[in-house]
Amino acid sequence: MRLSVLFFQYLLTYFYTPGIEGRYVSALYSAAHQMNQLDDVEKHCKALQTEVGKPVVKDYFESSMQSRIEKAKFLHEFAKSAGMPDSLANFLQLVAENGRLKMLRKMINMFLIVMVAHRNEALCEVITATPLEEGDRAALMETLKKFVQDKKITLTEKVDPSIMGGMIVGVDDKHVDLSIKRKMLLYTEILKQAL
Repeated sequence: MRLSVLFFQYLLTYFYTPGIEGRYVSALYSAAHQMNQLDDVEKHCKALQTEVGKPVVKDYFESSMQSRIEKAKFLHEFAKSAGMPDSLANFLQLVAENGRLKMLRKMINMFLIVMVAHRNEALCEVITATPLEEGDRAALMETLKKFVQDKKITLTEKVDPSIMGGMIVGVDDKHVDLSIKRKMLLYTEILKQAL
């Protein structure tokens, strides 16, 4: 078991998390794993994901009115009072101390992606003009299973009437646009070139 954890951390460091943000994410993952806090950290990161995108929070992160140390202390105290696990509270403090708060949202997003890989899941998104019916959803899931092999599918459904019909399907970082809107645009281009 220990070997598989070390191998996963190797993959995490060298393939899933490039750059400065990746090193922070790798450190958070390692600390949370060692403290058995992965699920709790993920839950709080999902809540933080929307908060750090708010203008008032971004302004605070980018402001030079407070020193890095003051921001680090504030974030650590905030995390503890919000019931966040120690690994996440320490991570937030470290990010602030090192002046990397502008990267925090990206780090959180990367950590959530790493957790999807950790659970051997495949993120799938389908956009349709009208909500999927149960039969269509079941057929789509069967088709997606062939692409993701032994991974568990986490399906997100969105409705966008502007695509007129058909669907747009995304699996991890791959997208297939089978919408009527796209076909109409293609046919329009073909007609323009023929005239």
